[in-house]
Amino acid sequence: MKPIVLILSKSNVDCEAISQAAVSQGCRTVAAGSVEEAPVCLGKLVPSLLYVDAEFAKGGGTLRSLAGAWGGSDIPVILIIKPDIKHAHLKSLKPWVHDYLTTPVVREVAAAQLRNLFRIKDLEQATDKAVSNLEQWLSRCESVVHYFDPFSFDQAKAQDDLAQRLVRRKQTDVDRPACLMVAVPDGKNSLRCDIHTSNGTGPAKLSSRITIPEAMVFHRIKAENGAAAFNHFDRGGRLADFQSHFPPEVLQVTDTIYNVVGLEHSGMYVLAFNYGRPVTSDDALFLKGLSLPGSFLGVVAGNVQDISESFLVMAQALAVATDSQGDRGAHVRRMNEYARVIAESMSLPGRFVQTIAYSAQLHDVGKIYIHPDLLEKPLRLTSQEFDLVKKHPVLGAQILGDSPLLSIARNIALTHHECWDGSGYPRGLSGESIPLEGAIVKVADVYDALRTMHSYKSSYSHGDARRIILAGGGDDLHEIRTSQFHPDVLKAFEQAEAQFDDIYQSVGA
Repeated sequence: MKPIVLILSKSNVDCEAISQAAVSQGCRTVAAGSVEEAPVCLGKLVPSLLYVDAEFAKGGGTLRSLAGAWGGSDIPVILIIKPDIKHAHLKSLKPWVHDYLTTPVVREVAAAQLRNLFRIKDLEQATDKAVSNLEQWLSRCESVVHYFDPFSFDQAKAQDDLAQRLVRRKQTDVDRPACLMVAVPDGKNSLRCDIHTSNGTGPAKLSSRITIPEAMVFHRIKAENGAAAFNHFDRGGRLADFQSHFPPEVLQVTDTIYNVVGLEHSGMYVLAFNYGRPVTSDDALFLKGLSLPGSFLGVVAGNVQDISESFLVMAQALAVATDSQGDRGAHVRRMNEYARVIAESMSLPGRFVQTIAYSAQLHDVGKIYIHPDLLEKPLRLTSQEFDLVKKHPVLGAQILGDSPLLSIARNIALTHHECWDGSGYPRGLSGESIPLEGAIVKVADVYDALRTMHSYKSSYSHGDARRIILAGGGDDLHEIRTSQFHPDVLKAFEQAEAQFDDIYQSVGA
């Protein structure tokens, strides 16, 4: 729609000169001979610019009322003045005037003035848009960083957040697309796509993914260094021909595509369709700025998870290699599960639960330095032999070292034989001085030791093991007192004891 220029002047000569100048700059003009006539002449139209003869602008009241009639002071006002106008009169009008034009008006001067005003307005709009885009980008970065956890990062959640910020909520949002598509390779020379479309109030995600081949639009995006904007009329193109750039599966969702902004990063494509105006390279840059934080953190999370997976495999291999029970690692796997169940029963933080669930298996890693014949001796150990066995907690802590990833495992290795009443080893710790992870694994280790048969002892049933831990008892080799256990851990065991039996029965028993 062409900008509307309202001319409020009694001079037909000035009106004609301004009108010709405005038309030459692509504007539509409306002329009025009085302040009262102006709103009638305009009807429902809102002017983009006001030319007002100084005769009508006494004390600024007229300018104030005119500006207020169409939305305030954002509408530029050009005052038509006589060469001999008094300075005091101009000073009183200054707060409402953007520029001046001397009568009799020269068409070329008015045209140059209009060009400058529209350039300034374009710059102001571009600045406002840039600031708005920057605010959106900062908000997007803050959002993805806020919920970023490399071990549980959800790429779909990041995509939903992007759609909420980008897809239009109403038809008048011409600076926003009507549809957003995120496509990732599926390893079969095709792409899996999630599509978000505008439903009039905001973006709605299609209930199911679609699979598409790599179409021409993806190759064009790659050719443009990974970010591009295309309109159907670019290079004199036809709308029907433009549709051939897109897979039929996408056209079924978007209907006719008039323009598209897209980017490619690490094999993933993000495409935004059907802005309410022609798209430019600035739109591609903005889409790239909004998309990259989530995409980048997705790559980081994937790498961290791969490293974590390798770490867990190595930790399990170390635990199995040092397990003296000859059950192919069943004991250490059960220890992880027992510890997880107790931690969950105690409502401990999720990160702690995750960590203890892989750290418990390393409780006896120090036994790699103890001869197997001593560990499996069928008779009671001599005091000298037992002193050797009691070195394995310290040896285990030394093996695990000071890595932050193994700090809980190190505490477990060092303290899982400490007792709440101070009767344990290697340091005789008591009460709260024993790390909680060590106290948890102590109960788990005692339970599994009672349940498992060795060359030097028979096994106990779940019921007997439960009774011994909760009430005390045992035999010559396992004399258990309830005072040895952390009271809260003992309570958690009592609440979850049925799961202990399930774990023992299902994991290599």
